[in-house]
Amino acid sequence: MSSSLYEEIKGWKVPFHKSKTILAKNYLKLLANVEVIGIAGGVGKTLTQNTVYSVLSQKYPTVAGEENLDPTFRIPKTILKAKPWHKYLIIEYGIEHPGEMDYYTNLITPKYAIVTTICEEHLKYFESLEGVFEEESKIIINLPKNGYAILNADDAISHRLASLTKATVVWYGARAKRGVKISHYKQSLHGSKYRIHYGGDTASVHTKIVGRHQLTSAYAAATIGILSGLTVKQIARGLSIVVPPIHRLNLKITEHANILDDTYNSSPKAASETIKTLVDLGKGKKKIAVIGEMRDLGTYSDKAHKELGLQIAKTRINNLFTIGKTASLVTKSAKKAGFRGTVVNVKNTKEAIKQIKPLITKKTVVLVKGSRHAHLERVVSGLLHRSTALKCYHCGKLK
Repeated sequence: MSSSLYEEIKGWKVPFHKSKTILAKNYLKLLANVEVIGIAGGVGKTLTQNTVYSVLSQKYPTVAGEENLDPTFRIPKTILKAKPWHKYLIIEYGIEHPGEMDYYTNLITPKYAIVTTICEEHLKYFESLEGVFEEESKIIINLPKNGYAILNADDAISHRLASLTKATVVWYGARAKRGVKISHYKQSLHGSKYRIHYGGDTASVHTKIVGRHQLTSAYAAATIGILSGLTVKQIARGLSIVVPPIHRLNLKITEHANILDDTYNSSPKAASETIKTLVDLGKGKKKIAVIGEMRDLGTYSDKAHKELGLQIAKTRINNLFTIGKTASLVTKSAKKAGFRGTVVNVKNTKEAIKQIKPLITKKTVVLVKGSRHAHLERVVSGLLHRSTALKCYHCGKLK
């Protein structure tokens, strides 16, 4: 068992959680006919979970885990929520430390494994992209022979996974030679729309999900929908009603403000794609990027923040705000690279709210992006004239 699993839990609670895990593992014996779908990867796991759930639920009884709960607790809780009559059980395999994927796949081995992307994440512990690959790949290696490895054809490093499994490999994405195709993508501050195509059938999708990069989840869910015998129309209906995960590129549109709330977490790839979304959705409007620290990147941290600044420098974003010392590398890098907008680094969320509020109008789009424990959701609340108070397990009460 990975020593990291319960390190942040109060000692007296550990036996309770361990007992629940043992109960869940034994309860699995009653779920012999339930097929397990595992979702792994560096970004987009929760959206993919929600999307797969929404699609498969159009035809089958399906159960999925709660958002914003560590896998150590979420996986047993999800197992115990399942019933013998469910067809599918969706499990999100999130890893932060070496050895965790071994523990999770030993607890519950999926028949279907979806990998979103493999990218720089938690490098403080994995040290390199190769370290991340080795850990993420274990879900594919452990698949049974009658299983399915559902891999992202648009992610170069994921191609290495195909040779590591005895399961059937199914590719999804824009570069997949066969399978579901997506066309006519358009997004706005009201959501996005596109068409899906498979086997000569076509259907339209209208959804609250924005961000072209988030089509990865749609491709993956549609692919497993086809494998499960759903029609294109059923898949499209499921894709249209996906519930966006909280604080993951959520649209917060009021009569006074347009805000993209992407404050749940941040990594180099996620931050880069979110900046592209801000630029696209902000066409013809004033664009403000509010960037917090990308955490757990170890020795790669400085380089990652500087590279994000270089990317922003090439855009027409009007105002760049960064919060905290580490994130200040983004503003410094952008400014050095000739960024034409205004750059400001502030010490905390309270100061950010104070300086950004006067800049917001209905013709402004504000992106707020940062890692979880930076609590940039408080910036979103403040800009929407709501209370910024919250209670965090790690940080305590924040006003």
